[in-house]
Amino acid sequence: MTSLVQRGLLLLALVVALAAAVACEDGGVEPTPEASPTVLGAVQVPYPLAIVDTVGREVTIEAEPQRIASLSPAATETLFAIGAGDQVIAVDKFSNYPEEATTRQQLDAYEPNLEAIAGMQPDLVLLFYDPGELADSLERLGITTAVLGSVAETPESVEAVFDQIRLLGQMTDHVQEAEALVAEMQDRVEAIEEALADVEQGPRIFHEVDATLYTAAPESFVGGLYKILKAQNIAAEADQPFPQLTQEVIIEKDPEVIILADGAYGESPDTVKARPGWGNIAAVRNDRIFVIDPDIVSRPGPRCVEALETLAEYLYPERFE
Repeated sequence: MTSLVQRGLLLLALVVALAAAVACEDGGVEPTPEASPTVLGAVQVPYPLAIVDTVGREVTIEAEPQRIASLSPAATETLFAIGAGDQVIAVDKFSNYPEEATTRQQLDAYEPNLEAIAGMQPDLVLLFYDPGELADSLERLGITTAVLGSVAETPESVEAVFDQIRLLGQMTDHVQEAEALVAEMQDRVEAIEEALADVEQGPRIFHEVDATLYTAAPESFVGGLYKILKAQNIAAEADQPFPQLTQEVIIEKDPEVIILADGAYGESPDTVKARPGWGNIAAVRNDRIFVIDPDIVSRPGPRCVEALETLAEYLYPERFE
């Protein structure tokens, strides 16, 4: 168990214990005027809050953040989903969901400008990756910064997302909302797993990231979704999360289902069918080529369960209507 998860579980245990203590008092417990921790319902959430981010940096959040700059589309979606949207003042230019997020000031996550970020006067910056000591540079300016990026590189996709949702709930004083979101997502995942309990081996799949035939191997976030669905990933022998395959390999592996995550760039079932030599692939012969929104399937955020449900319908139409 990672130290990040351990700290999360420790905080949740503290919240439960405090809630029980409050419930046992006849008239409840009134906070004293000197009390500094933020109050969540009748439960005090302790600040300063110490966490370890996904790259092993120790981060201390001194107080409930009120000006968050989220340079991570997944973190942005999570913050709005747990009710922390009003605390978000800036997002990266790819944070396009929910629509309310697009009304925030936009920043560049891939070529970040230190002065532009600092100029927003954030009290918390969230990064999905750190291009050259950005986090440390922000910290030297007195801006609390956490890197929450390695979730996208792990095959333990959904469980890792749950951990990150809980972590963001703790960081922003939305513990209860985060737990409610995780519980709802867990129910949906368990419903899929129950429906597939008797499946020993699912169909062969090819997940197309782009038209140059990059794909998602099992040791990736996207690949983790297919593991839950018991699919046979034709990139299972790859030694990296997102390998590039050749047409010859794809034709030889003969996928039974093709998932296109590049529909926004012009790829479609028709363009796949028109590719030389692809006519004999089972997915092409049987019209089992589907387009999926790349945002929901590649972002380790609340909508990953929507992606899982969509993929389940594509792979097992007889079980999911």
